[in-house]
Amino acid sequence: MKLSLYHRLSLSLLVVFIAIISVFYIWAQQLEQKTRYESEQNLHLSLAASLARDNPLLQQGVYDHKALENLFHTLMVMGPAFEFYFVDPEGVIITHSITPTLIKRTKIDLLPLIQLTQNQASLPIYGDDPQHLSRKKIFSAAPVFNGNSLQGYLYVIVAGKRYESAFNRLQSSRQTELSIMAMCGAMLFLFVVMLGIFAYFTRPLRRLSKDIKALRAVGFDNSKVNLAKWMPNSRNEVHQLGEAFEQMVKQINQQFDMLQKNDEHRRELLADISHDLRTPLSSLQGYIETLELKSDKVSKDQRQKYVEIALKNAQQLKGLIDQIFELAHLESGQVSLNLEAFNLAELLYDVVAKFSLQTSAKNIDISIVPECSYTQVHSDIGKLERVLSNLLENAIRHTSESGKITLVITEINLNQCQLTITDTGTGIKEEELLYIFDTRYRGSNAVQDKEKHTGLGLAITKKLLELLKSDIKVTSTLGEGTTFSFNLRKISQ
Repeated sequence: MKLSLYHRLSLSLLVVFIAIISVFYIWAQQLEQKTRYESEQNLHLSLAASLARDNPLLQQGVYDHKALENLFHTLMVMGPAFEFYFVDPEGVIITHSITPTLIKRTKIDLLPLIQLTQNQASLPIYGDDPQHLSRKKIFSAAPVFNGNSLQGYLYVIVAGKRYESAFNRLQSSRQTELSIMAMCGAMLFLFVVMLGIFAYFTRPLRRLSKDIKALRAVGFDNSKVNLAKWMPNSRNEVHQLGEAFEQMVKQINQQFDMLQKNDEHRRELLADISHDLRTPLSSLQGYIETLELKSDKVSKDQRQKYVEIALKNAQQLKGLIDQIFELAHLESGQVSLNLEAFNLAELLYDVVAKFSLQTSAKNIDISIVPECSYTQVHSDIGKLERVLSNLLENAIRHTSESGKITLVITEINLNQCQLTITDTGTGIKEEELLYIFDTRYRGSNAVQDKEKHTGLGLAITKKLLELLKSDIKVTSTLGEGTTFSFNLRKISQ
């Protein structure tokens, strides 16, 4: 399981905290024990010397074994914390105050006794415990002389087994209390530290929550509120969340702006289309009502004229409605493509043939360059034909009599070719080039003819080329003509 930054920091802090508490506890225990042993040994430092000096059995340097043993027992009854031993100059235990079965060693090391009696080391000094093979304990010691002859050492263990047993019982109870207190203190410290950590790590979350509430209060308009800045490319999960939120807010506002613009655009388009629909519809209604009301008074020629005008308005109305539905269908994004391979030049000749009557009427020369081309493209032939029809219709309308329209196929590379449509018409002003693909846009120098035009042709053309993954470009010189160009996917032969 992958741990987050917060979990790693919390776990690390907990481990370090436990390690520090453990080391401190062990060190405190050792320091307390050393201090206790040092103070007890220092307090009883002259105990053995006083016993040796004040006791007649030891003062003379000789002893009665039985009497000395009885003396040790008596002293031990008076001081249960002490254990009394008498050892010879070699460290062999001669007599003692302990039950014989408890003795584990018969000889002790004399070096600690010499260090203590001659002040050769600092306290505490530890000597061998006869009741254990390896244990050391604090002691008091004094040499016993017979004249100038060393008879041995009086060896008194200050903290004997009884003392240790009683002390351990009390210490166990005390340690339990101390452990509980230490645990409570540790938990309190850990709680405070964790509160600090939570406060530190939740501060960005609180800031993010504050931004969300403020943004909601102003209708998610980020221009009306100052959002917090977040560190980019940060490894902190909260900063990553804040940066994602900031980007989301920008995206939402961009979409809001786009929706508002689209809504305004649709309202304007609806108003313009309503006007365009009303004009032919009113004309159509007027002529039909005239025929109905004055059918007996209208001559045959007038009747035929009225019918032709009504039919023309009906066709114009149908054309406008067809273009509106086509544009709405394209903007819905639910248009499917039927991609296939075909010869581009053959399609151009077919489209040019459809406009032969219009070009002949205006004596416009249409040429395809090269005249014979084997360029194969991969596209939707129906939609590409619609694009070419719109562009040719637009070129013919804006090209004066005896003008010229040229369609040029240019191979760019193995995978791309370019189709260019150039006319010698009226041209477009440079400042208007950016708007010619907007719906309902008509140039200030647009050519008016007998036909009513909706202004949707170029908008539909751009939408169709976007579906074909192509971008249309336009260049124009006022009074000289206009050039439209776009790329198509070419099939290598």
